[in-house]
This record gives sequence, C-alpha cells and structure tokens, in this order.
Amino acid sequence: MTVRGPLVDQVCGQLRQAGVVAVIGPTGFGKSAVLDAVCTAWQAAGDPVVRLSSARADANIAYAPLMDLFTACPAEVRGELSELQRSTMDWVLRRVAGPEPDTATFRGTVLSCLQAWGRRARPLLSADDVQWWGPGSLDVFGFAARRSRGSVSLLAALRPDGPSPHDVLGGGAVEIGIPPLSPEESAAVVRSFGIPLRTAGRIHAATGGSPRLVSDIAAGLARAGRSATAWDAEPLAPHARKAMRAWLADLAEPVRRVLLLAALAADPSLDGIRRATGYTADAAPTADAALATAQDAGLIRVIDGAVSFPAPVLREGIVAEAGRESVRRAHRALAAVSTGADDRTWHEASALAPATTAARLVLVLADAAAAARERGDHTRAAEFALLAVDRAGGTRPDLLVSAARDAETAGRFDLAWTALDRLDRTRAGPAQRARARIAVVDAAGRGAALLADIAARALADATAADEPALVSAAHLRLAWSAHLTRGYPAEALAHACAAVEWADRAGDPASRAAAITLTARIQQGRGSPEHAGTLRLALQPGATGGTGAGGAGDPPPISDDPRRVAVSFALLEDRLDEAGRLLDALRPGFGSAAGRADPGRLLGCAVLIHAHGGDGRAAREEARRLLALARELGASPGPPWYAAATAELAGGTLEQALAYAGLGLTASEEEKDTVFAAHCLHLSGRTRLFLRDTAGALADLLRVRDLVRELSVRDPAAIRYDADLAEALVAAGDVEAAARTIADARDPARELSRRGVLASLDRAQALCAAAAGEFTAAERLLTRAWEAFARLGYPLECGRVLLTHSAVEQRRRRPARARELHAAAEAVFRKADAPLWEPDRPERTGARAGLAGLTDAEQRIAELVADGCGNRDIAASLYVSVKTVEAVLTRIYRKLGVRSRIQLVALVHKDRHQPAR
Repeated sequence: MTVRGPLVDQVCGQLRQAGVVAVIGPTGFGKSAVLDAVCTAWQAAGDPVVRLSSARADANIAYAPLMDLFTACPAEVRGELSELQRSTMDWVLRRVAGPEPDTATFRGTVLSCLQAWGRRARPLLSADDVQWWGPGSLDVFGFAARRSRGSVSLLAALRPDGPSPHDVLGGGAVEIGIPPLSPEESAAVVRSFGIPLRTAGRIHAATGGSPRLVSDIAAGLARAGRSATAWDAEPLAPHARKAMRAWLADLAEPVRRVLLLAALAADPSLDGIRRATGYTADAAPTADAALATAQDAGLIRVIDGAVSFPAPVLREGIVAEAGRESVRRAHRALAAVSTGADDRTWHEASALAPATTAARLVLVLADAAAAARERGDHTRAAEFALLAVDRAGGTRPDLLVSAARDAETAGRFDLAWTALDRLDRTRAGPAQRARARIAVVDAAGRGAALLADIAARALADATAADEPALVSAAHLRLAWSAHLTRGYPAEALAHACAAVEWADRAGDPASRAAAITLTARIQQGRGSPEHAGTLRLALQPGATGGTGAGGAGDPPPISDDPRRVAVSFALLEDRLDEAGRLLDALRPGFGSAAGRADPGRLLGCAVLIHAHGGDGRAAREEARRLLALARELGASPGPPWYAAATAELAGGTLEQALAYAGLGLTASEEEKDTVFAAHCLHLSGRTRLFLRDTAGALADLLRVRDLVRELSVRDPAAIRYDADLAEALVAAGDVEAAARTIADARDPARELSRRGVLASLDRAQALCAAAAGEFTAAERLLTRAWEAFARLGYPLECGRVLLTHSAVEQRRRRPARARELHAAAEAVFRKADAPLWEPDRPERTGARAGLAGLTDAEQRIAELVADGCGNRDIAASLYVSVKTVEAVLTRIYRKLGVRSRIQLVALVHKDRHQPAR
C-alpha cells in the first residue's frame, strides 16, 4: 500500500541497521502488504529475497515454510552442504522417502544453508503468516535465526496473539508495531476507489483505520456504484463481511457467543457480559478468557472493565454473521441482566420475532425514544423510533419524522435518510414529509447542495400544508444552497427575505433571526455596507428567543448563531481582539441548544483567530479537535480540512498545509460547496507561492478569481486572494496584469475599509514597483504595509512583508540590509512556531555570474528558452500571455547584452556549467 510509505521506509532502515525486524499488528492491519513492499524495495536494491509463508490449510504439513527456503536455495549453496544435509533438504521437498530426520539434523541443515548463502550475498528472509507454522518449523527457524546473525537479514510479520518475536527471530529483534491508518491515509485509500471524502471520514471512523476493513469497504461501495448521497446512507458492515468471516473463523464458538453479547450490549461492561453469559459465578472466568482471546485477535479492547470495539463496524458485522435466532437469544440474555429501563426495553423488543406487533410495545418504544431524547442521546432516540415503526408495521409517520429529526441532531445522515425513505412509503401528510426532508437536508451539512431537489420538495410540501414555520424553514435552506454553492446572491437573498416574511407570519423569532443573519451574510459577500446593520437586527435582545407559533414539532432554524457570525464579521474587518472576545463569550454554553454544527463552527473561528494572531501551536490543536469532531459527527469535511491547512501555515509545514488544502478542495468540490472550494484553492495557491511553484500558484489563484466572480463576491476580505494573485503574476513576469489586479481590488477594499486587504495590496504593489526599478516607492509601500499589519496584530503577515522587503533589497544590490531583514523575518516566524513562508532563494545560495541582474521571473524564462521551449509553451506553463513573454525576453536581451535567442541559449548553458558564487 503506497499510503504506508513511511512505515516501509522505517522497516527497511532498521533491517539495514539491525538486520532483524519483527512487524507486529492485529489481523487486517496490512502486515503482509508491508512485507511485500519491503521485499520489493530489497530486490530493487539487487539483494536476494526469500519469502517464507504458510496458510491455515498448511498448518498440519510438517516444515511447510522450509519448502520455500530450500526451493530458493542456489545450487552452489546446496553444493557446500553435507550429504546428510542435502538429504534432509530433499526430504522436506518430498523428493525422497524415509523417516523424518531428527531435530538436530534439521537445525544444522537450515543453519548451514543460511551461513553458506550469506557468504555469497546477504539474503532477506521474509516470514509471513507465522501463526500457521507448526512447532517444528518455529523451533528450527528460531534456532537458525539466533545463530545466523550477520549472514542474513530476517523479517517477520507477527500477530499479538501469535508466536513471540523471540521464538521466531531470537532476542534482539527490532519490534515495529503497525499503527492503524491515519485519517489522511484512509482518505487516500478510499479516494482511490472514486468515493467522496465525506464517506471516507465515515469509513475511517467505522473501521478505526484498519487497512483491510478500509480497503474492503471502499471496494464494496465502489462495486455498488452509489451516488454521493447514497454512499453516506449505505450500511458499511455488509462490505466488510469477507474480512470479518476470516477473523471470526479463527475463534472458537464460545468466543463468538461472548463477542455477540458485547456487540449487542448498548454499553458493554465486563461485569454485564459475565452475567449475560448465563454461567454461574464459578464459570465467569470463561467469559473473561473469551474476551481475552478476542482482544488478542485485535477485535475488542477491555479497559477499566469496559469493552469497546476499535472498529465499530465489527459490531454490526458480528451481529450479521450470528444469525437471527442467535441474536434473539443474546437479546433475551441481555434483557435479563440489564439494569437500565431503556436498555431492557430495547433488548426485549429486539428479542421478539420481526413479525411481532403489539400496540403496548409500540408505546413503550416511543416512550423510550422520548426519554433518550430528553437525556441528549439522539442516536438512541432515532433507533428506538425506527424499531417502534418496525413493530407498528411501518404505519407511524410521526415516529419516522421524530427519527429523522433525532438523527439530524446526532449527525447521523444514514439514519435520517432511512427514516425519510420509509416515510415516503407511507401515507404521511405534507407537513410530515416537509419536516423529514428538512431534517435530511440539515443532516447533510454543507453537502446539502447535493440535496437541493429535496429542499425544493420540502418547500412544496410545506406550502401545501399551509404552515408558515415550515415554509420559512424551507426557504432558509434554499437560501443557504444558493448562497454557498451556485453563486446566485439575488436568488439567495430572495429566499432569505421570504424566510423572514414567513417567520413573521409564524411568530417564530428564532427562525426570523436565522433568516436575518443569513441576509447579513449575503449582503456582506456582495460588498453591501448594510450587512452590519442587518446583523444588529438579528442580535437584538429577544430576537432568538422562543420556539414560535410553530411549536416544538417544527424544524429548528439553521444553526448559525448571529453571535458567531459577529465573530466572522470581526475577522473580516480585521478586528482580531474583538473577535477573540466575542468567541470567548460564546464558549461556555455553546452547542447546548444551537445544534450540532455550532461546536465545529466555533472551532473553525478559533483556528482563524489563533492563526492570524501568530499562535500556530494553538491553531493546530484547535484544528485537530475540529477534524476529530467532524469525523465523529459525519460532518462535511471541506471546512475542517481548510482550517487544518490554515493552522499548518501558522504552525506546521508548508507541505502539510498544501496537502490539507488539497483534501479540503476535493471534499468541497464533491459536495458542490463553491465557497469553501474557493477558500481551499486560495490556500493552495498561496502555499505554492511560498514554495516558489509559480505556475501552480497561478493556476490555483486564477481559478479562485473565476469562482469569486461566479459567486458575485465583491468584498475582497471574504477571500483574500488578490494580493497573492498579483505576487504570482509578478513572479511570472506579467507586472502589467499584477498592477491591474491590485487596482481592481483596491477600490472596494477602500470603500469597505478592509485594512488588512489594503496592507496586502501595498505589499504586492511594492513588488510591481521593484520590478520597474522604483525601489524608493517599493520601500515606502512595504513600510506602510508592515505598520498596518503590526497595528492589526498580524505577526506572520509582518514577517511576510519583511521577507518581501529582503528580496527587494537583494535585487537592489544591498545584501547586508537584505540579510538583516531576512533575519528579522525568521525571528517572527520562529516566535510563532511557524514555517518560514519562503524556501531558500537562489540569491542566498549563490547567484550565477552569467544571469546576474535578472529577476526571478526573467531567470525562469531564460532557463525555459535554454530548454528549447517556444514562447507559446513558456506562456502556457507560466499562465501569462505570449505578449508578456516577448516583453520579458526583450528586457533579458538588454540586461545580458545579447541580441538573439541563440546567444541567450549559449549564455545559459555556459552559466549552468559554472560554479555559483
């Protein structure tokens, strides 16, 4: 698996250094894949490899692994062995008959073979599936391994519940545990099957990062050929059954019975499972032994008396493999020992045959759903409601609506979708259908763009039901869709205004405040100065109070607290301290009633505040929490990956920031979230600019410009790409286009008083001035930019200005001043624990004599000319016009004193063969 590259490199390095490595991990963690990759790398280096393997069917074949060793043994090595040893090899290979040689003869034969082989080369012996080796093979191989150190390299893949590294390889082996896949590694595997990143997050959470389960489930979903929405609702356990059957086959029947109890228990504890086994107190250790066996196999963990499944999907798979009657018996046993009323009700209802119906049972389950909802367990509430519908014969639309609402609150899109699918098969009224559809749209988060048709149907149902609160809720969802994804601000504003009007009719202040808040967002994006006043209306005392005339049955407004939007507006207006204070005021009670998305949005704001303020460590910590929360809730992954990329720029590495921005872009594009796609593209282009990938930066930033125009975003602070685009254009040699970009952004920035944007434009304009040789003007602009960023409290931006100033001074032939400014910039980034936003420049590593005096862009074009590129090819690769390339070449000819392309090529080739000074 390519995602295991670092692990493979680690194993190879330890093999070269220590010579003996044991790779240890549970079944399904990819040990065989790691061994295969190491063997491939070893062979590529020209060293021989012998793979020793076995299988369940070979467990009773004497010395089966030695067949691989003796088959691969070269003839010249065999020739050095004694006649007795050669006969022993032939006996193992079944070439001769006769009695089995004694243990000492086996030991001596294998040891002599390895030592003789090692004198000619250093072979790698790779031992896989050691759990199926017989005791004779383990004894002989372990003996030879202990005494052949230095002659051969030894590698073995071992399970925690199998033979020990000492038994297989002798003492002193380097033990390397195989960790589960990281979320990024899981995403890489899942994406290779063409499955969306949001589903990848769900698969990672369900599998605990088990490579085998991740790969099997992704392959199964790919074969199913679902749509992006259906993938989020598709059960995962059926696609993991092949792997689970292989694991469960290794377990005895009593162990599988105890595992089934643990899988069905709502909150499995060691004591509860002991009692549920039905054994006496004296037999309780039998349950302990079964759980210990399962834990050794990597299926469960037992910590502090609690049983958990590292891969939650295993719970569903164990139940699916057990059979209906076994499941009902297990539910009856758990019902008998359950201490909680809800758990007992669940197990008693589940123990009944599927066709069993009883009005009393349905009422009990409905009450259990209500009780679970009261204590905040909305997943359990949805499950109780769905089970009640099963027992009611599918005739309770009200319970299905409740299930959809609870599933949305819990972030369980799959349960919400199931409830809606079943509701559409009933004779539900239009109001019930509208409520369930709105719940499904809300459960999709920022992926709701994929469900625009469902939101439209919700509006039609709400209108037919003539319920103002529902009509307002449907308009609000359609406004969000138009605002976020399609770049239709007029349509979005119309739906938002309609939502306000219908909320007024319903007497619902919470929905009215939500609609006004969204209106302010739309106005801000359009560059309207009215947005601040609009938000103040939503923030008025009592604006969000009450449930409105619609009552408790109506869907809540979209979770976008106007106080949190006030934080966003403070960030847009470069009021960093105020944004921090507003955010701190929200923290204590946040998420208590506002909905599941609010903690994620809160963390997203916290990442931005810390990153802008130069606290990279805190930004990365908040980003980690946000990513974990998004995976837990099944939320849209685009915004969390964007936040992670922002945090990496403030306190990580440029390469990791670029990777996270790419994941955020992919996720946002999959969910048709154009706003965050533009944000992630901007971060990607900005990072590429820092990495001096001018062509890549221009490609990203020009796409951002197109998206911003499509979205009709006029506020340059919404997506601050203009200065970065201008800098990339200067680096590509198109100073004229850079100047136009700056001028186009400066007018709205002045109009809206976007101080941070203006400072960034000053920095970019300084580069234009320096390219024209106007160094005094450039210095004046850079000083103004630094002072502005210092007042705003943006230390990393101050550092970037210092880096730009250093480059200008270097071009100005003032190296001492350039070094001074660069050192000051380094101090800024070091204090913030951030990556330096600039790799080593050629000017610092030594300028070439022949190309001295050329700007970076001019040197790049000269190099491309020397490589045989025509003007059109150069223009395409640098994302500039042919006219710009011709103008730059004219400047190059003048600076270098050459008159033709041929003379330029000759000068560059001569320059390449001279040492840098």
